[in-house]
Amino acid sequence: MALPRAHFAPCFAVCLALTAISACGADAAQSAARTTPAPLRLDERANHTTVSATVGTSVVVTLHSTYWSDLTSRTPDVLAAAGASRVTSAHTCAPGRGCGTVEVALRAVRPGSADITARRTSCGEARRCVGDEGRYSVTVKIRG
Repeated sequence: MALPRAHFAPCFAVCLALTAISACGADAAQSAARTTPAPLRLDERANHTTVSATVGTSVVVTLHSTYWSDLTSRTPDVLAAAGASRVTSAHTCAPGRGCGTVEVALRAVRPGSADITARRTSCGEARRCVGDEGRYSVTVKIRG
């Protein structure tokens, strides 16, 4: 059975409106995904490297020894602290081994280059660090 022409105009208008609404919803979802970058998680494997991030990115650095200290961004106007650093002890090993983590959360606030650094003098029970063992450094290149 064929429908009269008068029924096509309202159907067409409804279909057009639904298409526009769903396209707007898709655009909003894509926009939200673009404005909330995934967190960048770094650890010892990133030591002495350069990584990239965008403005707004959360950068979380976790170092797996409580002997690390001064874990911070050297350029806080580019990569700012997003909270205090945390030291978490792991009570699963003998005292003097540094079991646990040191963590800091940072946020990329503007384009530029920032260095994240930390240091330690002990690299194990009664063992002084030698060479680069006692230095942690990552350069973060932040784009707008």
